[in-house]
Amino acid sequence: PHPPPPPPLDYDNLLYTMSPMSNNDYLRPEVVESLFYLFRATGDPIYREWGWSMFRAFEMFCKVPTGGYTVLNRVEEVPPHPADKMESFWLAETLKYFYLLFSDDPDEIPLDQYVFNTEAHPLPIWGSAHDVAVRAKLSREVQQRMQALDELLRRRGSRRRGAA
Repeated sequence: PHPPPPPPLDYDNLLYTMSPMSNNDYLRPEVVESLFYLFRATGDPIYREWGWSMFRAFEMFCKVPTGGYTVLNRVEEVPPHPADKMESFWLAETLKYFYLLFSDDPDEIPLDQYVFNTEAHPLPIWGSAHDVAVRAKLSREVQQRMQALDELLRRRGSRRRGAA
């Protein structure tokens, strides 16, 4: 038994569609992410130059007067047509990869110590020096909080016995 096929698309009620030849810009992070990895792997400044060109284009065409950014419809037209939507991944992922691409500190989230999940959150690689340090710090903090809680409960218990 196979699952039923998906329902047909209602093209009249879609907010937007995306295809390999899409003429929209959704502020997506994948290209900037790729430039970041390529720059870190090679050190070739061309990847920063391309990223800077992209960033300037976002500033020129996607920035809105209220301070946010918007997706673009029909980017092949000049000026492109702004939509009325800012995707959350623009802030959470795209700008993070721009920041990392332009950072001069190679120890800013070192790639031999961290891996990024699909939402651009850096996670320490299990067993790496950073992972061991983070787990040790968390363990100390948990121990300190448990000791403070034990002390608080001990004091409350002694007050109750003294009041009775």
